[in-house]
Amino acid sequence: MDEKKVGASDYLALGLYAFAGFGLEVVLSMLLPLIFGIGSSEYTLIHECIHWVLTCILWGSMALFLIRLSKKKYSFDIMKLNEMPDSKGWLLAAVVSIIAITVTTFVWGGFKPVQEYNGIVKSIFQNIYYLFEAALILLTIAFGQKFGETLLKKGSLPYGGIFLALTWGLIHILLQGTQTGVYAFFMSILYGTVYILLKKNIRYSYIMIAIIFIL
Repeated sequence: MDEKKVGASDYLALGLYAFAGFGLEVVLSMLLPLIFGIGSSEYTLIHECIHWVLTCILWGSMALFLIRLSKKKYSFDIMKLNEMPDSKGWLLAAVVSIIAITVTTFVWGGFKPVQEYNGIVKSIFQNIYYLFEAALILLTIAFGQKFGETLLKKGSLPYGGIFLALTWGLIHILLQGTQTGVYAFFMSILYGTVYILLKKNIRYSYIMIAIIFIL
């Protein structure tokens, strides 16, 4: 497709596809209890690990599909977003990351990895699951950022973080309650800010967002 024919609505669609990717876990969560023959509250460690592995497969497949789609159909190669952040950007990104981790620690009533820890096996599978979720979070931000910049013709603002907040962030209110939703909304803005501060470098942004998300 000719780059000139690609408009804001195309990037909006990509962002919404990325957001819809999170919903694959919801579908899986409805199917697995039927397959296992037990409710999710009765899951053993093996059931939880199966859930995480299958979710990672779904999310990973969705991420690869969107990366290829955006490159082939819209000439937006997300993997080539590799401008090197400057020292100021790194410093500010580090400050935002510390703020994000501090907020998470407060919300969780302690350091998140410690609060969640319930055995080495569960911890490994859960953190791998988080890495795949971070990938979808980053894609939603990247496409949302491109949508905002194309629509408003202004860069440097965290459109991607705002887009993530209005989708992934707000859906947490429906699924997990107001308090969790507000937290997810706020964290979405911070993730989007990190993405901007790191010059939209997809690799460094992913590493930073994944670290924040896990911690």
